[in-house]
Amino acid sequence: MEFNPFLWDWELMVFLNNLSPDGLDSFWSFITYTKHWLPFYFFLLLLFFYKVDYRKGFLGVLVLLISVGFTHLLTELTKFLVQRNRPNLTEDIMANLKILYEPTNFSFFSGHASTSFAATVFIYLVLKSRYKYLGFIFIWPVLFSLSRIFVGVHFPSDVIVGAFVGTLIAIICSKLYEASEKKLLSISYQDNA
Repeated sequence: MEFNPFLWDWELMVFLNNLSPDGLDSFWSFITYTKHWLPFYFFLLLLFFYKVDYRKGFLGVLVLLISVGFTHLLTELTKFLVQRNRPNLTEDIMANLKILYEPTNFSFFSGHASTSFAATVFIYLVLKSRYKYLGFIFIWPVLFSLSRIFVGVHFPSDVIVGAFVGTLIAIICSKLYEASEKKLLSISYQDNA
């Protein structure tokens, strides 16, 4: 028997994909589309401007966009270099999957996971001192990422690596934000002096 380094991932994919009951198919199909989250994205952007100087708000949004944009570019570059087929295009397991959506581009790693975790972790790190219950925003990337398994288009490893990469980039960008914020505050202080 030929060694398959992806066997664990394939088996876990089939198990998780079939774990969701058919009654939730429409829920996962709705959750997986980025456009359905637009009001939530708008809400997240508004959090940067609540009871703060507008310059700090714009700086936060700018660095957030840099974080998500860089994460998206890295994700697409990795997909191009790795060229891993999606589960819905993997012949050895596709017959055992519930496939609700059929993209044809490459799988590794999940852009839904990487960009949603990049955004959420950055927002949390930057704004956690201002909002008591901000941790609830992590519901979004978890559901968004899991939906990719339940609709049959990403392996668990795609989601795990995507979440890790997005989190790492968010942490780096939060440090960039903190350094930029200190400079912005020192410039504001000099202007008012």
